[in-house]
Amino acid sequence: MPTVLIVDDDAKYRRALTAFLDASFDLDVIADTGSAEEAVALAGHLRPDAVVVDIAMPVVNGVEVAKRLRAVVPELAIVLVTGNVRGVDPELVRALGNATLVAKGDPLPVENALRTLSRR
Repeated sequence: MPTVLIVDDDAKYRRALTAFLDASFDLDVIADTGSAEEAVALAGHLRPDAVVVDIAMPVVNGVEVAKRLRAVVPELAIVLVTGNVRGVDPELVRALGNATLVAKGDPLPVENALRTLSRR
């Protein structure tokens, strides 16, 4: 069962996404955080299979967080979420490797992306 780390500064979104993903039978949310630094520490300790990262993180943007996470867990599947998909350069996502960009809101596309990327 793929393990997932959720990184988003919106605690309400983290709780809602965690509850949604935990209801599935094939994904296991092992931690969540609103901090880039804590995300890197958690990833190093827990070694998740996948991560969901909000692009609009304060202090350190989500793309930079994803790069730091990739350095700690090279095989990590990365799902970037954003409220403005059109405002994100697709090259930034492609450069991350095993990653995709999903509109923030409906959790079903996030779940589907996690399943797809975790199989690669």
